[in-house]
Amino acid sequence: MDNQIPIKLLVLDLDGTVLRQDGSLSDDLAQIVQEVQDHSVTVMLATGRMVRSAEAYWMQLHLGKGPLIAYNGSMVVEMPNKTPWFSWHLSGDLARLVIQEAINGDILTQVYVGNELWLSKEDERAQHYIRVNHIPGDVKLGDSILEWPSPPIKILLQDDSDKLDQFRAYISSRMVGLQGRIFKSQADYLEIVPAGVGKGPALGKVAERLNINYDEIMAIGDAENDLDMLKMAGLGVAMGQAPEFVKQAADVVTRSIDEDGAAYAIRRWLLDPLQGFNKVNH
Repeated sequence: MDNQIPIKLLVLDLDGTVLRQDGSLSDDLAQIVQEVQDHSVTVMLATGRMVRSAEAYWMQLHLGKGPLIAYNGSMVVEMPNKTPWFSWHLSGDLARLVIQEAINGDILTQVYVGNELWLSKEDERAQHYIRVNHIPGDVKLGDSILEWPSPPIKILLQDDSDKLDQFRAYISSRMVGLQGRIFKSQADYLEIVPAGVGKGPALGKVAERLNINYDEIMAIGDAENDLDMLKMAGLGVAMGQAPEFVKQAADVVTRSIDEDGAAYAIRRWLLDPLQGFNKVNH
């Protein structure tokens, strides 16, 4: 990215980038996001969360009218009215396979059906997710979790990291030909979305619709599900606590979430005209 090309669009991941572990965001970040908008830069969120879960943070950051990438790119809506732009769904065959195998493995399975969250069982992890995401969740036992009116938008599996890695290796071979994509959004979150779907592809569609070049985009994220977005943006910024392979894929590395790394990155590489930009990690 040429340092003379101004940023027109700032894209922020939520969890681990904007939001701390307790679901809060810093006053400094909220203030700097406002400063960015005052400089006529559009700010948007790109998250694995449902629209209804991301909405509270959209309002808290006063982002006004603009696109929101939700469900890790499976849906794009225009906020604040939640007007649909794009959406994709899993195939029924793929969703049934993943859900049945995950339940057989005693893995907490979250199924996103329309605007609802369905859970395979009741446990503390599910309750924590519901509390942090500020959304209701319906426990669907047995085959009832497969009785959806339309196929799910995405599936989220929760368990310890090693167990999810083993399940990922197993289910990936079973998914061949079923048009799905699998990745981690956190160490203990394994997500399945339709093939070709991701924050990067969704951002590409948003950029085209807004008539913004990729070189005019700054994106900040912290996990595997942010990779394609960071690579697409003219300036891809990895959070300081991101896995090494995410850092290597980014243009620059900022401080960790505990050090308010997103606010630091925005100030240093977007707002500070004296810093310039070099494609090296900092």
